[in-house]
Amino acid sequence: GNDKKKFKGDRSPCSPSRVLHLRQIPSDVTEAEIISLGLPFGKVTNLLMLKGKGQAFLEMASEEAAVNMMNYYTPVTPYLRSQPVYIQYSNHRELKTDNLPNQARAQAALQAVNAMQSGSPAITSAVAAEGGLLPGQGSVLRIIVENLFYPVSLELLYQVFSKFGTVLKIITFTKNYQFQALLQYADPMNAYHAKMFLNGQNIYTACCTLRIDFSKLTSLTVKYNNDKSRDFTRLDLPSGDGQPPLDPSIAAAFGTQNIVFPSYAGAAGFVPAMGFAQGAG
Repeated sequence: GNDKKKFKGDRSPCSPSRVLHLRQIPSDVTEAEIISLGLPFGKVTNLLMLKGKGQAFLEMASEEAAVNMMNYYTPVTPYLRSQPVYIQYSNHRELKTDNLPNQARAQAALQAVNAMQSGSPAITSAVAAEGGLLPGQGSVLRIIVENLFYPVSLELLYQVFSKFGTVLKIITFTKNYQFQALLQYADPMNAYHAKMFLNGQNIYTACCTLRIDFSKLTSLTVKYNNDKSRDFTRLDLPSGDGQPPLDPSIAAAFGTQNIVFPSYAGAAGFVPAMGFAQGAG
């Protein structure tokens, strides 16, 4: 009836489709940021941006990937640049964008994603300049945990962030009365995707909010392996303060709350795993 969408064939879609319709996207959002919403659930095969209308269409490689994405974002509204984004199935079964103008940036961003997922080193700064996924930042993230209602351990950070790639080192500390951490990935692309997907998310339901930026550091130096710092490539490091590393079972004790992140599976498809946070909510 009166709740008609602006696109023919997209009125009140209810059947799953591998094409998803995104509404209320910020006017300054990038193609890479839109693609990042779909990456944890599978391969993104096409993108159509309609910035003037605050909308976009995202095509996943399979209907299963789209269903997993919808199942995740239905109860957990995604945010882009601090603005909520609403997602629904489109009645379009696929996107035909070959002859449309202004598609160069979207295609360049998709090419960068495909090159990254296939392990190709051919992601150049030229591709990034066209809206790709390599903005020039390094592999070290600075993480601030706000609304720290439950303790957040080094092991918990490792579990959450390792979903996006190999974590090499973590250093935790308190600064300005805030719990913070520096975390180094093996690959800058992993750091980029982790920041895009996790920034603004809650580790536990309604608390322990992650605020993530790129650090100016290019590498972390860890002298001790304990509950404050860890070099996962150097198991021979001393504990430093005489305390053994924090037992993983201690971190697991806090897993009785619902950690809201799915497993990050890239091109391999979404794996619905909450393995480190099962239990009552």
